[in-house]
Amino acid sequence: MFIDTHAHLDFTQFDHDREEVIRRAAEAGVGLIINVGADLSGSRNSLALAAAHKNIFASVGIHPHYAAALRKEDITEIEKLSHSDKFVANGEVGLDY
Repeated sequence: MFIDTHAHLDFTQFDHDREEVIRRAAEAGVGLIINVGADLSGSRNSLALAAAHKNIFASVGIHPHYAAALRKEDITEIEKLSHSDKFVANGEVGLDY
């Protein structure tokens, strides 16, 4: 079994075929997917996606590109989101080059 440890299936690019992408991944042997939230909204969306699929789990966090707009309330909300049953990691907190 393969595990995709860094997906962004909540991105709008997948709005038209998200369920098909998830199905094809499973058919190709991807047994688990960790969908990574890149900002507060994306973290919420990742948890919602995970709640809808038994084989998807979520990472929540703020990507460095969005750090300048980060508010104290956002950090509090990210911490609250991390208590979800489908939460597995804090993610998108490193540097991408």
